[in-house]
Amino acid sequence: MILCIFCCRQKQSSPPIKNSSFSPLLLISAVQKQLMNILNLATLDENNAGVASRNVNEMFLKAGHNSILLVKESGSNNKNVIAFQRPSPDNFFNKYAGKIKNKLWAIYRLFSPLVKEEKYAFHNLNERKKHFAGSKILNKIPFKPDVILIFWVSDFVNSKTMKELSGLGEAKIFWLMTDNAPLTGGCHYPWNCEGFHTDCSGCPAILTKSKKIIAQKNLAFKNKNLPANLELISGSESDYQRAKKASLFKGKKIHKIIAPIDENKFAPGDKKAAKLHFGISPEKKVIFYGASSLSDPRKGGSYFIEATKMLQKKIESINKDQRPDFLLLLAGREGFEHLKGIGIETKEVGFLNEENLIKAYQAADFVVSPSLEDSGPMMVNQCIMCGTPMVAFNTGVAMDLVNTGETGYKAQLFDAVDFAEGMRYLLMMNEEESKKIASNCRTLALNNFTPDIYARKITSLF
Repeated sequence: MILCIFCCRQKQSSPPIKNSSFSPLLLISAVQKQLMNILNLATLDENNAGVASRNVNEMFLKAGHNSILLVKESGSNNKNVIAFQRPSPDNFFNKYAGKIKNKLWAIYRLFSPLVKEEKYAFHNLNERKKHFAGSKILNKIPFKPDVILIFWVSDFVNSKTMKELSGLGEAKIFWLMTDNAPLTGGCHYPWNCEGFHTDCSGCPAILTKSKKIIAQKNLAFKNKNLPANLELISGSESDYQRAKKASLFKGKKIHKIIAPIDENKFAPGDKKAAKLHFGISPEKKVIFYGASSLSDPRKGGSYFIEATKMLQKKIESINKDQRPDFLLLLAGREGFEHLKGIGIETKEVGFLNEENLIKAYQAADFVVSPSLEDSGPMMVNQCIMCGTPMVAFNTGVAMDLVNTGETGYKAQLFDAVDFAEGMRYLLMMNEEESKKIASNCRTLALNNFTPDIYARKITSLF
């Protein structure tokens, strides 16, 4: 499509090309190398969604584009990030503003109660509140954007602001799904609710009956204000399928591009050395599990615990001389008391920075991701890029990247028995099979979601 448009413009403004040595590939290359002014918008440049927006901004800069990340609040000193607020932790206001706000909110809720079902993460209570005008956002940056990319923007950019941005220039606008908030009347994870297919009435995330109308009002407001030229980009098959059914995006363009991972940073390493790094015998097989919270229903911790108990029983039924020697490598701030007493050796390593997280992927014979409701998680992309297979439920980006027997084991959603079978299946692989599946993971990643591939795919939409 880009080539056709380019050719048409050439015919209108210049004589036909007569050089017999002309190559269409050179023309495509010229189109692909057209440099643009790109504005990326995100609430924060930290946490998972914020880091993703920062990485994409850096990717555009590396490709030669004039790109900037504008955030509501930044705690980093990244020179390519412009922030409306750069809080100092020593500032009196920043120390106590959050606490005061929470107290006032609690008092308000005494007189206007609102009970929510937390698993839906219904954070966007008032989509109609405009935090920043479109003109104020554009005045903050040093160029007129050709393209605007919207990431996780809760409490920063709403649909009215998007509409203003659309009317203030000719920039193409894309909303990248870091979760399902772009589709709904307020929740970030709809689970099996299909309210966003129509009008979000009867919202199950809001338990207070008199307040359920909030979701419906939010969705109606978004439907009225979302720009006509807005396009949506999902990072997984599950989000792509949901987006196609969303009432907000009927008639709008929807794309799917797997989120990029730096193949030089996240790469296979010396497995024996990585195991020794964590004080693990190189002869032991390692199952790596990282979680911020075992109690978060969305992350499926209870299913992992149940599956681990089943795995132990499966292992006990195998002849002693054939049983694999393995342990669970556990990372996260939360304790793993629920996994103790099962009979499987465990090693806790606490919170891991990025360097040690990569070491954990390299040490692992496979990684487990029991997420039940997720747009990612990003650890799936990361460990596949490291050449480490994965056991995961059939949801999120695992739908795209985890294939049984090729890059790991894809278990049926909400089926702990099948998840346990996946762990047993990978544990029982011999050395040759393990090397083959690891090679498959790395090849899949290099062919589908390096930063260069992502940049080519996303700029082709521009």
